[in-house]
Amino acid sequence: MNKSAGYWIEKLHMVPHPEGGYFKETYRSAETIRKEHLPARFPDDRQFSTAIFYLLMNEQCSKLHRIKSDEICIFMRVAEL
Repeated sequence: MNKSAGYWIEKLHMVPHPEGGYFKETYRSAETIRKEHLPARFPDDRQFSTAIFYLLMNEQCSKLHRIKSDEICIFMRVAEL
């Protein structure tokens, strides 16, 4: 079943991602780690983890980048809007 990018964006309530494509956060841990127990690179308390759906379409690409916390990313590539 091939669905368009527009279908998934609407169905999953995805929003534009700052680095291109679209995303929807699907999970955010209710528990946090307090700032004083984290390395200096973290300015605030952090959730244990998050998870997102991430969609790119056509020729869009995502640049390699580092994030400071654990994240599970379900990647989707769709050919059309």
